[in-house]
Amino acid sequence: MSMAVLRGLAACTLFGVGLLHSAAAASLQQLRGLAAQGAVISARVVDLSDGRNLAALNPGQALIPASVSKLYTAAAALEHWGADYRFTTRILYTGEIRKGELHGDLILQGAGDPGLTNAQLWTLAQRVRAAGITKLNGAVLVDQSLFGRVRCDTEDRCNALANSRDAYNAPLSAAGFDYSNVCLRVAPGTRAGEPARLSFEPFELPMFGLRGNVRTLSAGTKTQVDVTRITADGRNWFYARGGIAADAPARCYYRSVSKPALYAGEALIAFLAHAGIEVPHSTARVVSKPQSDTHVLAEVKGTPLSQQLRGMLVYSNNYMADTLALDLARTANPAPVSMKEAGRWLTRFARRIDAQSLWEGARKGQPKLDSGSGLTVGSRVSADDLVALLAKVYHNYGDFPAFLGALTVPGQTPVDMLKNGSKIWATRVAVKTGSLNSPVSVFALAGYMRLPNGHWGAFAVLVNGTRHQPQVGLWTALTATRGDLLSILTSTADVDKP
Repeated sequence: MSMAVLRGLAACTLFGVGLLHSAAAASLQQLRGLAAQGAVISARVVDLSDGRNLAALNPGQALIPASVSKLYTAAAALEHWGADYRFTTRILYTGEIRKGELHGDLILQGAGDPGLTNAQLWTLAQRVRAAGITKLNGAVLVDQSLFGRVRCDTEDRCNALANSRDAYNAPLSAAGFDYSNVCLRVAPGTRAGEPARLSFEPFELPMFGLRGNVRTLSAGTKTQVDVTRITADGRNWFYARGGIAADAPARCYYRSVSKPALYAGEALIAFLAHAGIEVPHSTARVVSKPQSDTHVLAEVKGTPLSQQLRGMLVYSNNYMADTLALDLARTANPAPVSMKEAGRWLTRFARRIDAQSLWEGARKGQPKLDSGSGLTVGSRVSADDLVALLAKVYHNYGDFPAFLGALTVPGQTPVDMLKNGSKIWATRVAVKTGSLNSPVSVFALAGYMRLPNGHWGAFAVLVNGTRHQPQVGLWTALTATRGDLLSILTSTADVDKP
């Protein structure tokens, strides 16, 4: 009998015994109190080393998961590609090169890299110049055929095609970059009363326009700037108003763009010009079908998947998560692919995880994922589903380090709501958060913990509002969740005061 089989039998024995003997499980007193006030809650905490159930409250109840959906996207990407995988974005060309001039089209081939940045576009431009190109005599095309044209999948994204005051609702494209966001940089003038200095980063592009007025205020005054992006006349207009204190630092106001592939193409043209290449056109043309008779001119590899997943999970980047979900769907479907197909792909993945689970509760689950990000409110998962996923990754020793490293630890997190609490809370959990406020409030927290006995534990808590009580306060849900998890973490240890 192989060692792998022996390990599998040992794990089954541990989990089978542990979960059948759960009489000593913690009560989750604070979460039960929240449920008594009208919230719907699904929670499970397990010891991953021996399978003991440490706490449970309606663990099989499927609820809206919000951004903890991204745990499935991350786990699936690691399983499919591995932690060191890098997406490769290429520059292609048609025609021929004569004496440094390209007599044909230059093509940016979108690779579905969720973390493609302007720094990588700059690298591509430099590599085009290093290949000997000094002048383009054709068009600059952006090939988004890997996904095809991706239609908006949520109310937020559909509305953002017309206007946006946020960064999270960016539309998707296989050729998008910088998360389909642009920075409007606002810096104070030299003295109070002067107009503030407004500029786009990395470049002023033909697709952008600027309207409005931001004034420089007296030093020490509170800065109040409002930026709205509106799509009109084929351009993205940025309306800025308000004031910035004379002694305030410059700040970027990130807003989603309505045409991500065109944005990438125009930015590439600007980088090519900065690299010393003569470009006859200031704007690009987007195509959704592969071009024929092409040759590779330059390429750049993205950052390793493990690093991208940390950015996606810690900052809950919806653009990255849904781009990865489309990448995964593309492995099973020809272009064009949709978020519905990506959701079906992730749902099959989640149900396979449940079917392979070591306890009956998860095997009865029917998780449903409509997206990779959790922006879609039709998704439903239970605490049992999530803990089954966490246990699966924990026992996959090749993926677990990268998966764990992509989670955030409260003592070192940029997520403000996680920072308060005891030293034990700050150092002994690694988590992913999720929240929504419509049509009902959603708070979710899932991840790993180091138990007092030194074992690894996994936990998932989902708190949803209901039709009769649509809103459960975010801080109320977090406080109850943290309090109950701390009671487990300190069950045999001294409690640290906040």
